[in-house]
Amino acid sequence: MTTTYLVHRQPGFALTRRGKVVRWIAVTLGFCLVAALVSAGILLYVRYPSALGTLDVVTTPPGAEVWLDGRRVGTSPCTIERVGSGFHTLRAVHEGFLLAEREVLVEPGEQPEAVSFVLQPIKAEPPPAARASDSAPTERIAEFMQRAEEAFQRGDWVTPANDNALYYADAVLLIQPDNEPARAMRTRVQNALVRQAELAAGRGDLATAQSTYNLLLNRFPSDERSQSGITRIADLIDANRGQAAHFLALAEAAFAAGRYLDPPHNNAYFYLSQVLAHERGHPQAQALRAEIRQRVQAQAEARVEEGALEQAIGEYRRLARLFPEDRTLLYRAGQLERQRTADRSLTVSAVSVPAIRQTPGRRSETVGTLRFSATGLVFAAPRGAESLSLATEDIAGLRLLRDELSVTTTAGAVYRFTGRDLAHGVALWQTLRRSPTPASPSSKQESSAHPNHQPQ
Repeated sequence: MTTTYLVHRQPGFALTRRGKVVRWIAVTLGFCLVAALVSAGILLYVRYPSALGTLDVVTTPPGAEVWLDGRRVGTSPCTIERVGSGFHTLRAVHEGFLLAEREVLVEPGEQPEAVSFVLQPIKAEPPPAARASDSAPTERIAEFMQRAEEAFQRGDWVTPANDNALYYADAVLLIQPDNEPARAMRTRVQNALVRQAELAAGRGDLATAQSTYNLLLNRFPSDERSQSGITRIADLIDANRGQAAHFLALAEAAFAAGRYLDPPHNNAYFYLSQVLAHERGHPQAQALRAEIRQRVQAQAEARVEEGALEQAIGEYRRLARLFPEDRTLLYRAGQLERQRTADRSLTVSAVSVPAIRQTPGRRSETVGTLRFSATGLVFAAPRGAESLSLATEDIAGLRLLRDELSVTTTAGAVYRFTGRDLAHGVALWQTLRRSPTPASPSSKQESSAHPNHQPQ
């Protein structure tokens, strides 16, 4: 008789081993995850400061209050650390001096960016007997109110940033909270925005009405008209949700015809605003809107090359109002305004800069000097063998691209020069060309001779 023994294995033993393996795997993965997070944190901690910059602010005279993006950061001279990369607004306020403001570009890195202000006195120093303790705040209030009025007349009620009527009125109220003219300016801005929103809604411009009501609600939170207006415009947009495709077709047609910003209510920007009001974040509308900004900006830069700084400044300021998210536009307008001031302060009648003339043939380059004056341009080599003289009336246009200057004559000839200081010479030549010149005695005699002579 054979006896067979059946061994019954306990299932708990296998499950226990498997559970231990699973636990060890979980512990290992958790340890790796924690190590990865710690490493990433250390990396971010080490590398994050590289995305910040530093500003060294100096004023003449020292002791001015320094404000960064509307926040007081210290007294000059001072160093502002850990400033985010990008454009920022710096202000320097000193008693007895005009407010100084500038857009600065902060680039990441350890090298600090130096910013200096030369403050202009409000008026000559009065005698000791005429001084008053509150004279400087009074002058600053008068200056801010003047700027507020000028901005209001331009239509810059709440934009662009740091240069609008509401901004200057609020600056006055920071100095004197009970200033009645500043409060009246705030009321004027508020009523103007309400009027603009109502007119836009009445003519069916839902995009302008919506954005204006949003501005009202942001700047004047207690205004009940803005909240009710936003609700009413939102209902109209929902009722006309299917109009986005229609407005997009109109925008594309206006863009193809070159009607980027004009005429009013019949241009590509206007129609794209309607599209984005109906469908916020519409990718095709956003791309075309960015293309409009680039096209108009290119036109403004062409005005700069032509020497028409006033037109270029106007176009850049208009772009800054229409595209407030791009702060580089207002920064560029400030650059051009400073350039215009520098051009007007030029007192020299001519300037000579080192240049290289690009000539065809075996010798492709000739080193010499290019002279700019009211009479024209003269290029001369040291030996005198290579020279060129172009009269102002024979010059059809100048095109400066980086360090290369192309001069086109009325006869169609093109001359090219390279050099680092050509921009200064071109600016001087354009200024002298635009300035009126008195007529010479010979020309007066020629114009007055034979008054009764008739051509045959």
